[in-house]
Amino acid sequence: MRVHQRKHAETRPPARHKMTGAGLLEVLVAVLVLGIGLLGVAATQSVALKANQVSAMRSQAIIESYGMLDAIRAAMPPEALTSSSARATFLAAYQLQRTCNASAGAAGTLAGNDLREWVSTLRNDLGEGACGTVACNPQSGECAITVEWDESRLPGGQSGNTLTIKSRP
Repeated sequence: MRVHQRKHAETRPPARHKMTGAGLLEVLVAVLVLGIGLLGVAATQSVALKANQVSAMRSQAIIESYGMLDAIRAAMPPEALTSSSARATFLAAYQLQRTCNASAGAAGTLAGNDLREWVSTLRNDLGEGACGTVACNPQSGECAITVEWDESRLPGGQSGNTLTIKSRP
């Protein structure tokens, strides 16, 4: 009699479940997800830079407006503080209709030099489209400084921006 050996499950060769490395499809999906993430980061950075540029221009307009008020305060003679007629005469020299021309203002006077320098600085700092107005009320002594500029050349910027600051010099 012959005895047959039974083949048990342990004696069978193991199935091939062992994989090494990543497949091409997994690598492509990982690169796609990474690329989309990096594009999102770049877009966010771009928006932040645009907003920063617009904010910087508005801050510069405020600085220039207060600079003009400070120039008027610095030039004001003491008698303009006590005499309304002296104040009216003094403030009349600082009146400036809306202008974008850096040569505005009476030549050879302190007021004219201040106004020319102010408009020139506006155009240098805020662009060639920047304009300025100085309107002072001789009775109250209040001056309104208006700055206009165009930030439409910036992505997301607007044209026709206006800032008016009122104060007594």
